[in-house]
Amino acid sequence: MNGSGLVFYVPGVVLLIVVAIKAPSLKRTWRDPATLPSNAILLIGAAVCVLSAPPTISAVNAFTGIANFSGPLVYSGMSALSAAYLVLMIAWRGGPRSAIKRRTLLVVALYTLVIIGIVVLFGLADVPVERTRDMDTYYATTPYMREMILLYLAFHTLATVALTGMCLSWRRMITGVTRTGLTLIGIGSCFDLSYQVAKYTSMAARWTGHDWDTLSTDVSPPLVATAGVLVAAGFALPRLGPPLADNVRAWHRYRLQKPLWAELHELRGPATAEFRWWTSPVVRLTQQEITILDGVLACAPYLDQEIRDAAYAEALRQSALPTEPGTAPGLRRRWTWTGARKGQASPAPTDRHRADEAPQTVLEDARVVADAAMLAAARVHVTGRHESYHTPEVKLLETVERPRTRVGLARAIDTSPIVAAARRRAALQDVHQE
Repeated sequence: MNGSGLVFYVPGVVLLIVVAIKAPSLKRTWRDPATLPSNAILLIGAAVCVLSAPPTISAVNAFTGIANFSGPLVYSGMSALSAAYLVLMIAWRGGPRSAIKRRTLLVVALYTLVIIGIVVLFGLADVPVERTRDMDTYYATTPYMREMILLYLAFHTLATVALTGMCLSWRRMITGVTRTGLTLIGIGSCFDLSYQVAKYTSMAARWTGHDWDTLSTDVSPPLVATAGVLVAAGFALPRLGPPLADNVRAWHRYRLQKPLWAELHELRGPATAEFRWWTSPVVRLTQQEITILDGVLACAPYLDQEIRDAAYAEALRQSALPTEPGTAPGLRRRWTWTGARKGQASPAPTDRHRADEAPQTVLEDARVVADAAMLAAARVHVTGRHESYHTPEVKLLETVERPRTRVGLARAIDTSPIVAAARRRAALQDVHQE
């Protein structure tokens, strides 16, 4: 796998995907002091992964005509990545603006000197034999090249230890998605330290006349690739996590509410928005719910209280709850639609008491089914010849106003036989009136 470079290319592609996900938000957040280092981590991390793959190393060396040119290139990228880690952590922790600026400049200056040192030492070294997988150990005893490798490793270790220490000290003080991000960074740092131990050990073995090159060529690549993905994910999570979770929840509710939208969307008229493939689930859900509420308002003059009473009683009966025929226990106390037809009696106290003794979830389900039946019948009457009831005061159904019961309405519209029966009766009414 190492020879093909997949162990490097796969995490590189993952990091680029994260960059693509973050791209739409860059226009709004580019002034945020944490935005630049967080994006640098993702981009530099992806570049380092790709540049570290043996096929890329051979291609870069061939293009430049300099044997092992990829060595200082990758080490410089890793050093820049270490600096970006520390700068972003400084921005996360906050504090006085002057202190943040001073610490950031110190880190940038220090790792700039490290990168310059890597380039200078490589220029002084004599490394004519190209090594795509074992350059660290092959040149572990070569003057200047040895120092170049140790310079990179030492400051990479410094950054990793500092990053791990900040994560552990800060993690105890926060909660939520940022805490999860710090946990990922801590785990990634452990993988990174393991990678460094493998490198140090394999080089030390060369210095003492032993061959433990497998630690550098076979063990360390997957360790550092995993570390890069975990640390980058940890830094990205606090920014990507909440909007991603919002979109997942929105998409789930959008799908669940589709039957209700399908029932009502034609009543909204030509203003209905069109979605593109890139429209976010949050925007889709918002537009869907506007359409649903507009459809309910269009149905308002045709909402029939008697249909709801009958459906409520039937729903309770099918739930094996005792109820008197033709009544809807607890209906007036719970239903927020006002201005229903006059002359309908309130439920008897004994019926209300009986319903109040039922499990609250059963009563809630019955109310949702009753509202769905009344709404389905009204939907038929809107486009038929049925006369409206001229409701004097219009308020939205409580079940339409709340997300959880709105999903229940959609389910009842789609699957409830009580709702289907109410829709058929409404259609027959309209036929008889023609």
